[in-house]
Amino acid sequence: MGNISPETRERRGVRNTHNIISIIFLSLVALLALTFSVVLLIRNATLQRQEDAIRSELDALNAEGYYTTAETEKLVEEAQQQGAQEEAVNIRKSIQEKLENGDGTTSAIRSLFPDQMVVASSGRYYFFPILDTIEKHGFGPDDFEINDKGFMEYKGSDSNFKFRNGIDVSRFQGEIDWEKVKDSGIEFAFIRAGLRGTTEGKLLVDDYFEYNIKNATENGIEVGVYFYSQAINEEEAKEEVQMVLDLIEPYTVTFPVVIDIESADSDSARTNDMTSDQYELVAKTFCDTVKQAGYTPMIYGNVKSYTLLLDAADVDDYGTWIAYYGTPLYYPYHFDIWQYSSNGQVDGIDGNVDLNICITDY
Repeated sequence: MGNISPETRERRGVRNTHNIISIIFLSLVALLALTFSVVLLIRNATLQRQEDAIRSELDALNAEGYYTTAETEKLVEEAQQQGAQEEAVNIRKSIQEKLENGDGTTSAIRSLFPDQMVVASSGRYYFFPILDTIEKHGFGPDDFEINDKGFMEYKGSDSNFKFRNGIDVSRFQGEIDWEKVKDSGIEFAFIRAGLRGTTEGKLLVDDYFEYNIKNATENGIEVGVYFYSQAINEEEAKEEVQMVLDLIEPYTVTFPVVIDIESADSDSARTNDMTSDQYELVAKTFCDTVKQAGYTPMIYGNVKSYTLLLDAADVDDYGTWIAYYGTPLYYPYHFDIWQYSSNGQVDGIDGNVDLNICITDY
């Protein structure tokens, strides 16, 4: 029993060695596992600290009014919807106020399109962009106002600005006392020389032309003349202008010689089917002939005349006499004379008369 053979001792030594190696290996594995666990714990703690820091930063940003992309897009969409609703309410309110003030539908619509000229004709509305290629008149909405005599006055900041008050007359004013007209402050007058019939096209001299031009000039009132045109071609335009030139030849005419371009309010008017090119040919033929005769040519018309009938850019070489009743003037381009009222009252004239303000020195 006490004697152990060498083989047995050897086997026991080998087994003991294996056990020690196993213990050491297991210890190393346990140590590695512990180390890895410690590393994971440290990493998790670091990630948690980073997450907490990021969350804290986001909370701070949100507290300062910052939002995520999704939140921002939602806020923008809500703001756009709210803005559109508020704008619609403001537009309706603006239109309502204008209609209640008696401005009329056209005036209300015009206020919504400040970059365009809005023209109503035959139950329709037409929109014309305001061109930068045509010189603007540059007056502000408060530069002109009606004084206690019913005449237009310039109230702008230009102390050197000069203007004159005048009238335009025809047979409808009857016999005028031109001395009283002069004393009332009228400085110039446009006398109607004649007209062409709207249906048959007959040329007519105004019944009071000679009386008016003679008595106006004798009382120191400067005069111009105008002709109500219904010419439909170049030949008829030449007939009209020659008639005018023959009529004014004996008199001193210092103000322009004018062609009146308006659409006739009649289903049977001979000009109903004319194009803007045809209107422009008539106007240019008249004005060019007037200029060749040594007078100053001018076109009279309203906003419709200078948009639907004529292209303002195509007749920009001639003087402009614009008809628009009320202030401020609803015409953006330069002008020489503004007919601002059709129901003026002037001493020496029975009934209403057209009133004008001239801003060009003739």
